[in-house]
Amino acid sequence: MPLSIRSAVQAARRLKPGLRIVPAIAATFALAACQSQFQQPSDLLFAPTFSKTRQNIPYTYNTPYDCRTFTGSGYKGIAGGVVYDFDKRYVISQAGCFQSQQECQAWLSVMRSYIDVPRFIGCQTYVA
Repeated sequence: MPLSIRSAVQAARRLKPGLRIVPAIAATFALAACQSQFQQPSDLLFAPTFSKTRQNIPYTYNTPYDCRTFTGSGYKGIAGGVVYDFDKRYVISQAGCFQSQQECQAWLSVMRSYIDVPRFIGCQTYVA
């Protein structure tokens, strides 16, 4: 166990039993403040889930990242694969052109959250 974790555990053990619950209560209130839209535990349990329908998958067509209207040099990101939405199966392929590699990688990380079985995901230099 690293020294910093070990010393934190030892410090927690030295606290009086009544004071040990204070950090847990503080964390609970901090999380409750972040989740203001949840009023009851059932709201959290039965909240809408992450939807992967074709309408919700990010696309770049007719946006500033559309490769058909991109000018100059930058990076072209391509993401393709299979998306499962319960009993539905979609094969998708998206491409986008970006000014920097960081933008391209950020877009690919969003696409990775939608694609269940990736076939190709990557950024490459691109000159329009």
